[in-house]
Amino acid sequence: MNQIFKTFLFLLLLSTCSIAAFSQNGSKIYGIIKDNVNEPLTGATVALRNNADSFVAGTAADIDGNFIINDVPDGSYKMTISYLGYEDYKKTIDIAGSELNLGILKLDPSKGTTLDEVKIVEKAPPVQQKEDTTQFNAGSYKVNPDATAEDLIRKMPGMDLSTGKPQAQGESVTKVLVDGKPFFGDDPSSSLKNLPAEVIDKIQVYDEKSDQSQFTGFDDGNTSKTINIITKPNRKQGVFGKLYAGGGTDGTKDASDNYDAKYNAGGNINYFEGDRRISLIGQSNNINIQNFSSQDLVGISGTSGGRGGGSRGGGPGGGGASSSFTTNQSSGINKTNAVGFNYSDKWGKKVDVTASYFFNNSDNTTTQTTERDFVLPSDAGKIYNDTTLSNAVNNNHRFNMRFNYTIDSFNSLLIVPSLSFQNNNSTSLLNGSTMLNHTDLLNSTINRYSSDKSGNNLSTMLLYRHKFRKQGRTLSLMANGGYNKNDGNSSLFAPVVSEDGIDTTDQQAVSKQHGWNINSNVNYTEPLSKKSFLQVQYGLNYQQSSSDKRTNDFSYITNDYTDLNTALSNKFTTNYITNKGGLTYRYNDTNFNFNIGVDFQNANLDNQRELPQNNAIQRSFNTVLPNARFQYNFSKKKTLRLFYRSSTSAPSVSQLQDVVDNSNPLQISTGNPNLVQTYNNSLFMRYNATNTKNNSTFFAMLSAQNTRDYIANSTIIVNDSTNLNGVVVPAGGQYTRPENMNGYWNFRGFATYGVPINALKSNINGNATLGYVRTPGMVNLQKNYANNTSMGLGLVLSSNISDKIDFTLSTNANYNIIRNTLNTNSNTQYYNQSSRLSLNYIFWKGIAFNTELNHQLYRGLSAAYNQNYLLWNMSLGKKLFKKQQGEIKFSVYDLLKQNNSIATTVTESYIQYTQTNVLQRYFMLTFTYNLRFFKGGASMKDTENNERNGGEQRMFGPPPGAPPGGGPGGPSPGMMPPMD
Repeated sequence: MNQIFKTFLFLLLLSTCSIAAFSQNGSKIYGIIKDNVNEPLTGATVALRNNADSFVAGTAADIDGNFIINDVPDGSYKMTISYLGYEDYKKTIDIAGSELNLGILKLDPSKGTTLDEVKIVEKAPPVQQKEDTTQFNAGSYKVNPDATAEDLIRKMPGMDLSTGKPQAQGESVTKVLVDGKPFFGDDPSSSLKNLPAEVIDKIQVYDEKSDQSQFTGFDDGNTSKTINIITKPNRKQGVFGKLYAGGGTDGTKDASDNYDAKYNAGGNINYFEGDRRISLIGQSNNINIQNFSSQDLVGISGTSGGRGGGSRGGGPGGGGASSSFTTNQSSGINKTNAVGFNYSDKWGKKVDVTASYFFNNSDNTTTQTTERDFVLPSDAGKIYNDTTLSNAVNNNHRFNMRFNYTIDSFNSLLIVPSLSFQNNNSTSLLNGSTMLNHTDLLNSTINRYSSDKSGNNLSTMLLYRHKFRKQGRTLSLMANGGYNKNDGNSSLFAPVVSEDGIDTTDQQAVSKQHGWNINSNVNYTEPLSKKSFLQVQYGLNYQQSSSDKRTNDFSYITNDYTDLNTALSNKFTTNYITNKGGLTYRYNDTNFNFNIGVDFQNANLDNQRELPQNNAIQRSFNTVLPNARFQYNFSKKKTLRLFYRSSTSAPSVSQLQDVVDNSNPLQISTGNPNLVQTYNNSLFMRYNATNTKNNSTFFAMLSAQNTRDYIANSTIIVNDSTNLNGVVVPAGGQYTRPENMNGYWNFRGFATYGVPINALKSNINGNATLGYVRTPGMVNLQKNYANNTSMGLGLVLSSNISDKIDFTLSTNANYNIIRNTLNTNSNTQYYNQSSRLSLNYIFWKGIAFNTELNHQLYRGLSAAYNQNYLLWNMSLGKKLFKKQQGEIKFSVYDLLKQNNSIATTVTESYIQYTQTNVLQRYFMLTFTYNLRFFKGGASMKDTENNERNGGEQRMFGPPPGAPPGGGPGGPSPGMMPPMD
């Protein structure tokens, strides 16, 4: 912390010195534009003309009404400020210095006659394409009055929430902003579930660049798929949210002959007042509702009994031991208690700050059955099966903050700290066996495993940015540092039965993992002409990770765990340092722009093992890393973007540390200190097109990735009990360690097309996906390539009738073809179709009916895992009170009691099918109260009327008490993402 404080002071000193050190040419004009009730006029246009009435310069106001015009020559000018529905503001100004602060400039509403009896309205287009941003008009998509942002975006083209996590244009959404500012940190699920749809004006989808790239204009490839929610002008000041509480039962009785109770309580309260946004959310339930992200659940993967093998890869619901515990997953039974707080404000004119805090307590119980079929011809007929019962209790505290200080118009400082603390207690009982031809038992184990882990993670990013007087000349300095710790204790009792008899493992282990890193980067940009620029960059990155694991066997002499097992104990430290420097050239024309650059990187990977033997491995790598980016604008509505990037990544300490993990003695794994860094090549293509005549949108994406020295798995499956590196692997058991291999490929294509069907008052959206993954591996020292080809089609039909009736019908069909080069007999293909119908209907005297049907179909899996089931949820409620803020609702979940969960995992050595327990039928009675109070004359009735208008924009005069959205030629309300 002391070092971070010193760095902070250094950057402040540097920013102060730079103001005086750099020469400045031209002048700057700036100010704030507001209306007569002191609300900022986002998008108001500012134009400067000389005495000859020729246009000199112009700009548009940002979300806070601020505007800046740089590099204005000294002289006298006529300034005009325009905004739809307001009188033009005209002023003559004289410039004879470095800057001119005009302060707050207020516009008066138009004095023209408002047509009361004849209204001329213009329907806002549902979708617009603005450079690399796709913008949806929320009023074009009808939802019920109490709908959330999540309900709204389900209807929009290219949006997908079928997995429980938001996806946009074929990619996972990693960030949700509200009016350009973070909302609940980087947790998209919390943001979408807790923001009511009625406050939303527009939804923007784009690839947000890193803070440094946004400033320099040079895309470094570090982007995140982002949704920016723009709130309505008359919803920026008020209190809104909802509170709910419900109770019920699943109809079963416990050991005391009492009915098993189900409960769900919580809510959210939002206070918006201009720049100040305060939000509080909370929940407590035992029905698998969990709004928060998987960051809250570190360490849970250990509850599976430590199943080795390093499985990867696809299939319906597949991938990773912790997939059952992330947001909105149905696997297992979860009890959740959570609370979150979000704060956003502008401190004075120069400081923007956002902060969020989360606490999450999760208690998960999972029962899981697994079948694993091996691909090697010599292992044909071998099948591994297990059943695991596990429980995990996880507690997590997370804090995030973003502090942006605009020192002046040329200098700014961004500070982004984050901090988390968490602990996890888990137990598991695994009953596993390996069979030959389903009849001959090769081995078996009953594995009892428990662990107690705790960890913390601290990181801080500092970014100093300086603009020179010469347009396009910039300097930015970035420093990012972090520290993480994960300590734990575990115990294992596992008798193994094999042809050699019974071998019992009884041990306790203590592990300590620590790591820290610091990354720094310097970027300087220089304009070569009005259209071309050069960037010089240099980066120094250092990462250190250490892991110390001590395993003690039970001693019958001391009657305690005192015998150090050197084969299962290891102390290991890895250091990875890179120096990277290079040049990037950028050209920007009216219809196209491109970047092309190259970096040279020197990397050193040093591994030091102290236990059980002391030895060191040092490696150095010199790498050329080219990059390129191209964007062509066929028109304002059609854009093509290409991006190529090369990069390297170091193996993790868990992959490097050669300590044996025997938490499942039938599936043993270890690390490999001889691993080298991987070299990645990635190519992306994106095409966007919108048609305002028929309000259609089209998006296509292609991606390809190749990895050299890919970290693959080398698996040995033994026929007889074998001693490998001091550990006995029973007959039929498996021993896995990572190896560098070439030949990894990943191709993916995605396309979506959406258009309204006016005859049905609905929107239809179709999508298609195509994927191919080639994963190398070794099985008994023979190379194998697992090839997985996937094809998918999807269709979404969503209503746009009224706010009283809302339905969405969707289906996604996927076909997977799996081919292995070692054993063609293990080749297979399977089909999965997921369909959903959701209907909300509000009819006579506020009675609300809701039904949701989710159908899952699996074909081509092993006989026990082919499924065809329907999850049917239903509710009937009554709106209460004069303004229908309240609702009492009776609901039933899984009416037919058919809910299920299946996952297929494909690796280079096996194909695995997994089935997990899920929440099934229960009944619940719930009371909900919606808070709605907005200042500026926006009552609940105004809200209902506005929703019925369907996003129509009045051409004559703004709504009472609030400015209209968007000025001529300016952006819509809200902060537009920085453009190239």
